[in-house]
Amino acid sequence: MTSDRLTTRERSTLTAICDALLPELYRVNDPGGLFACGADGAGTPARAVALAQQLPDARDRARLRLVLRALDTPVLNFMLSRCFASLTALPIAEREQVLRAWATSWIPAKRAAFQALKRLAHVAYYCWPVPGGGHPAWDAVGYPGPLAPPPTTVEALPTVSVEGDTTFECDVVVVGSGAGGGVVAGVLAAHGLDVVVLEKGPSVGARDMTQIEGDMLSSLYLDGGLLMTQNGSMPILAGSCVGGGTTINWTTSLELPDDTRAEWDEVSGLDLFSSRRFADSFARVTAGARVSTAPTEPSRRDEILERGCRVLGWRVAAQPRNVTDCPGGEECGFCGYGCRRGAKNSTATTYLADAVQRGSRIVAHCVVQRVLIERGHATGVEAVTRSPDGKAVALTVRAKVVVVAAGAINTPGVLRRSGLVNVSIGRGLHLHPVTALGAVFPERVDPWAGALQARYSDEFANMDGDGYGCRFETGPVHFALAASGFGWESALRHRADVARLAHTMVGGVLLRDRDAGRVVVGSDGRPRAHYEISRGDTRRMRRGLLAVAEILAAAGAEEIFSLHTPPVRVAPSRGGWRDELRSGMDRSGYRHARMTYISFHQMGSARIGRDPATSVVDGRGQTHEIEGLYVADGSAFPTSSGVNPMLTIMAVADHVARGIAEAR
Repeated sequence: MTSDRLTTRERSTLTAICDALLPELYRVNDPGGLFACGADGAGTPARAVALAQQLPDARDRARLRLVLRALDTPVLNFMLSRCFASLTALPIAEREQVLRAWATSWIPAKRAAFQALKRLAHVAYYCWPVPGGGHPAWDAVGYPGPLAPPPTTVEALPTVSVEGDTTFECDVVVVGSGAGGGVVAGVLAAHGLDVVVLEKGPSVGARDMTQIEGDMLSSLYLDGGLLMTQNGSMPILAGSCVGGGTTINWTTSLELPDDTRAEWDEVSGLDLFSSRRFADSFARVTAGARVSTAPTEPSRRDEILERGCRVLGWRVAAQPRNVTDCPGGEECGFCGYGCRRGAKNSTATTYLADAVQRGSRIVAHCVVQRVLIERGHATGVEAVTRSPDGKAVALTVRAKVVVVAAGAINTPGVLRRSGLVNVSIGRGLHLHPVTALGAVFPERVDPWAGALQARYSDEFANMDGDGYGCRFETGPVHFALAASGFGWESALRHRADVARLAHTMVGGVLLRDRDAGRVVVGSDGRPRAHYEISRGDTRRMRRGLLAVAEILAAAGAEEIFSLHTPPVRVAPSRGGWRDELRSGMDRSGYRHARMTYISFHQMGSARIGRDPATSVVDGRGQTHEIEGLYVADGSAFPTSSGVNPMLTIMAVADHVARGIAEAR
């Protein structure tokens, strides 16, 4: 047994945690048997163990095992939980008390540990069918589960097989295939350059998009959807497949606001972002991604957002989206796991498809170790990929130009592993923290169904006159979000919240974070995100949450609840609910794993700028240290964008790629 595998006692402790969080509970009115199906009946412990052992970061695995051992050791459990017994020896009710003590502890590390365990158990329970197929929770709320395949399917982009240790020659090698790398490849291929694209994840088509949440998180998301900030306070969701985030995102396609462009020019010392050249890049990628505000039938989620905003007299508008012939309806709610109809204009279906037609090569399942550098000039990359039989093989790509577009977490890792020493690498990490309020409505919402983010409100996007604030958007709520994101106070109450999922709407608050974290690359070469929402950003998030509560109440919510542990719950029909919500959230707090945040957008860890002392790349996207080495993704942002960053990343990539082509 290797050190990465859980011991028998560690497995037993994790099983005991799953059973405590998801016990068999008997209720008279229990359609589908949601309450009666416990963790054991759903096969949860085995899945939780598998997920724990698949954690990609050795430090995360070590921390998890340390927690499991502490809970299994009576002396340590007494010191941490005031309970002199192994967790496995306790009745389920007493186990729940121990876990509640961790969940509400004054020690942030204990709260974060509880959240990690809860997320692990709940995702393992809700996000796969139970043995025999289907799921009692799905049946109880009317969730359709994986839908039947569409009548026409989208094929995966062809990739190059590498049989053994191999060397390729090309003009440009691109690391990453998302909004940045995909655009770079398409633009340079159109200029006649020989391009090789290296993608860490798989190339997927409709047949691969099973819409089983657990499978899709594991195969399409960075680190299997298990990536966290180092303090455990925020999951980080990013694409890791051909097309990157553009394959699994929610299609929102917004241009960078004018005041942010001006700020970026000032911060970077460049005159790029307000220039005609950058405006032309935006125009080209908007056309290339076929962005449109053409009418799409809004989901019930978006109808509620729009209804509440209009009652209040607040701004609400149709969201520009990179879709073509999007049918709306049930199928669209699953697009976070890939669009099987091909209606989403990801880079895989646009720029990369064009590049492949022009002879570009894509290598999937390819991890870049380092950039090759000779006499101050980038000359290619060294990588590891898989042969058709799954064996790890070495791939060297010799190129005249290297473009790194691996995302704001992994781009700093590539640069550091390649020997770059610029002190700004990894600094300036912005995560656009997202949280929400849940609301229960008398009518069915079916929050998993319908077009994604067809409406938005920017009423509070500029809170203090400096361009910083919150945007209000909706998102599809499948079981993964409820399992990992909803607050917790007891197993019974959690199951009752899930039982109302069909009537639940989540009003999302996306914060433009002013203050930054950093990516630190360890001695093992792995990049790790260090981030905690600042007190100033917390103040803006608090205002955003109170505002979204007004929207939900105006739209007719019967109950509003926060994502704290435990949740703060109010009934808008009762007098004084605003003060009750405000004071309850303030008592619970907004930082250090007291409430759920998620990052869907990562930016700023390899900033663009004129001064090498404060930036990583120059105005062309070329690193200050190494000629021929470029960065073309969200890590180049000078600050957070404040809007969903896909289109801005694409514009940056277009600008960088055209500069490379012009210099040839």
